[in-house]
Amino acid sequence: MIKVLIVDDSASVRTLFAEMFKREEDFEVVGCAEDGYSALRMVRELKPDVVTMDVNLPDCDGFRVTRMIMEENPVPIVIISAVYSASDAEIGFRLIDTGALAFHNKPALRSENFEEQMQEIIISVRLMSEVRVVRRKSRFRNETGLPCPPSVDRDCCVTPSSGRGKVVCVGASTGGPQAIKQLLVSLPHEFPAPVLIVQHMSEGFTSGMVSWLKNHTGHDVRLAEHGDVLKSGIVYFAPEGSHMEVTAERKIVLTDAPSVSGIRPSASVLFLSAARNLGRSVVGVLLTGMGRDGADGLLEIRRNGGYTIAQDEESSIVFGMPGEAVKLGAAMSVLPIEKVGGHLKEIFFGIAGG
Repeated sequence: MIKVLIVDDSASVRTLFAEMFKREEDFEVVGCAEDGYSALRMVRELKPDVVTMDVNLPDCDGFRVTRMIMEENPVPIVIISAVYSASDAEIGFRLIDTGALAFHNKPALRSENFEEQMQEIIISVRLMSEVRVVRRKSRFRNETGLPCPPSVDRDCCVTPSSGRGKVVCVGASTGGPQAIKQLLVSLPHEFPAPVLIVQHMSEGFTSGMVSWLKNHTGHDVRLAEHGDVLKSGIVYFAPEGSHMEVTAERKIVLTDAPSVSGIRPSASVLFLSAARNLGRSVVGVLLTGMGRDGADGLLEIRRNGGYTIAQDEESSIVFGMPGEAVKLGAAMSVLPIEKVGGHLKEIFFGIAGG
């Protein structure tokens, strides 16, 4: 059984979430906390497998509570908070820096998509309960100045041939915000290629993620618009609800074509268009994520002469998407996230990265 602790200042929300999780045979609701200090005490006493966390609590906000939990009694934390604007969404991404693994917009009870949104939350909480937070805690401590465990030799890296590397296409899902931030931070601001990113995201969060990344990486990160001409040094994000493709003329095309395996935007749609139209000029990067979106597309990039990278299992929150790519033989290099940026610098500048 997956033991879940629900943290929310609203009694009605706590009751609703408890009822939803109790419907699932593999969940046990071990407690409900109405404030931050109750949450800290219950984590210590009840030892849940996963915590759902609201941002706005009466005594201390979700940032402080999440940080204290990850320092004292590390446990997977999924943020579930109401998002009304891009600035609200950006607050959710700040929680990534304190140790939270995933986040979702709190579904409105009268919403026509309520059941679908709750199922998305349940699936995410179930998945996050399996994440090894001892590894996540080590990374968090490293950010505060404490040492990380020594690195292990887990790289599988192929040196790219000359002439490759004019456009970078990135796909990510669960755990992607952390990985994308780390990747962009490692790239120089004068990076000589456009970067196109498809990140699977709960509704309402994409604009906030763009703002968060822009503020914390120093890169020119923006939501892609139909007809954009690709420019070096700019990071383009696929907007919510639209597939993003790239043409032979290096223009962005946004479409409302049907979802691919229930997903729109799809990393595979981006990868396939890049492979077809730009061939060996493409570097495809598939990061952490649930499912297999992007795996087939990454294989097409390789078949068309491009260069392909998959994040390794050890550094992935969920090894689904990159793992499927590895199984297909789509990845020419399999690297921990902390080395992906350095490898891109090697491709584009001809120098070894850290």
